[in-house]
Amino acid sequence: MKNLISLKLSVLLPLIFLAFGCAAMLPPSTGDLIRNDAALLQQADNFYRAHRYNEALATYEQYLQTSPQGVQWQHAWLRTAELYGIKGDWLQARARYERILAVPVDSGLALKARYGVGQAQYKLGNFLEAERILENLTASNLSGDLRFKTNALLTELSLQSRNFPQACSRLLLVEKDLPFGEEEWYQDLKSRLLERATAPELEKLADLYRDTPLTPALLLQLIRLETQAGRPEKAEEWLATLQRRFPQSPEAVLAAKLSAPPTRTEAVGSTAAIGCLLPLSGEYAEVGHQVKNGLELAALQAHMSLAVEDCGSGADPTVAALEKLANDPKIVALIGFFPSAVAEAAAAAAQRLGVPLLALTQKKDVTQTGSFIFQDFLRPPLMLQALVSYTGSRMGWQRYAIICPDSKYGRTMARQFAEELNKHGMLLVSQVSYAEDGHNLAQAVQTLTTVNPGPDGRPSLDAVFIPDEDRAVAAVASVLASTSQFRMPLLGTNILHTPSALQHDARLDGIFFPDGFFAGDPDPAVRAFVLDYQQQFQQTPSYLAAQGYSSLRLAAEALQGSPGIGRGEFAQKLSQQLPPPGFTLFKSFNTVREAQLAIKILTIRGQEFQLAP
Repeated sequence: MKNLISLKLSVLLPLIFLAFGCAAMLPPSTGDLIRNDAALLQQADNFYRAHRYNEALATYEQYLQTSPQGVQWQHAWLRTAELYGIKGDWLQARARYERILAVPVDSGLALKARYGVGQAQYKLGNFLEAERILENLTASNLSGDLRFKTNALLTELSLQSRNFPQACSRLLLVEKDLPFGEEEWYQDLKSRLLERATAPELEKLADLYRDTPLTPALLLQLIRLETQAGRPEKAEEWLATLQRRFPQSPEAVLAAKLSAPPTRTEAVGSTAAIGCLLPLSGEYAEVGHQVKNGLELAALQAHMSLAVEDCGSGADPTVAALEKLANDPKIVALIGFFPSAVAEAAAAAAQRLGVPLLALTQKKDVTQTGSFIFQDFLRPPLMLQALVSYTGSRMGWQRYAIICPDSKYGRTMARQFAEELNKHGMLLVSQVSYAEDGHNLAQAVQTLTTVNPGPDGRPSLDAVFIPDEDRAVAAVASVLASTSQFRMPLLGTNILHTPSALQHDARLDGIFFPDGFFAGDPDPAVRAFVLDYQQQFQQTPSYLAAQGYSSLRLAAEALQGSPGIGRGEFAQKLSQQLPPPGFTLFKSFNTVREAQLAIKILTIRGQEFQLAP
């Protein structure tokens, strides 16, 4: 009996061990596969939400390879299409969207894919095909956000073809879905519609759309254009129309201020003076004193009188100071530095009082306040136009990428840089952003470094634009430098023109950026100004000091030979003024009285600033 039991055990034990061994070699169950795929997809979604797009794309692709018919394959496929679009590879994005539409899918997903194909066609320059796809899409039952994006992109296409009635019609549809969409995109479309249309075109639009949310803005723009063109009677007619049909609108209130006739047009005597509004106290005090130094040096050299008022940093004290200067009959014009939040109030007051104002501000469209308002300051469009023109014509570059902070400044500069590239016929290959605190900077750079690799594995780019402060740009440069196959020129903005930018070893060597003034410029006129300034104030002038100096010299030139000139005549003469002899930043005023400045392109070499070659 015992021998029988031993025999049975001798036979069973190997079978038991064999069974366990075979179990260990068996593939995981279907349930295990589903759990693994779900974890992989969750990880990809987490990367996507964290803007770690390169890692997200790789993980979605891994999911699709391991589970091509997984429960969420449609979601993963759509995400990869979106990510290829973010990376600037719109051919691949279009192919992915079309792959989704080639098989039966959920109707909501199909609508998103159809929008994606239309967006890709737009980005690839196939405008007619993009419009056909998007127009067909509007007949479907779209969600609010998708309806907003579809009509916004259709508005872009209408603006592209200068079909302003159609753009207006589509923009009204965008406005209806504003709760589901991006306010900034809507406002940008609205601004471009108003800016690009001529007065006759706006007049047709105002007649065609007589009672819509856009009509007051159309009428206000007509008032501005007719005023700027020197047709006050026509402007008054449009003002009456606006006030009659939309009396409670913000546009009617603003238009009344803009169209108010000047209250002072009398001539001034031979003791004509320039009034200066500067924030000599408060948060902008340092800026105000730098501008004041430049103004005083120019006034000293031109033997002119200055009347300086401290306007602080708020709208109310600024308007009070402006009214005080305007009531002085010797004051023929005003020069003032204003933060953007204050500029509009100052401009409205100067226009109402009929005193020419040379505004040192970056505030967009401030000169549209009226014919007495001039803008003489370094503005982003001027800088970026000069930077793109230099790198394109001098360096021969055509393909660019943008990596920017997710901040108001970063987004604004990135958008305007992209617009300049488009104007010059150059290509924006890719755009990525990183958190304002920089915590995901490495991931953003990694996404950038894998964009559209060429035959040698390097990204097919000519330069990367980084609109941020020197510390952040140096951090981006460090990450790029650690990627051996990714070395190319960097571009920045004028906020890099600070001493701290020279303290980053060689990380910023070779970067190009624009600015309005460079104290090290070997030009004889610049050298003479710098020496005079140093002798007077025992310091090197900044851009702000140079701008104050240039603006006062411009005003002095307009007064030259006209001691009894009136304020209205001075404004007319200033609008046609040529650059004064000697050092000046000024080149000319455009048709809306915005100064065109001589922009310098600078670089860093050997830890010092230099003019770009």
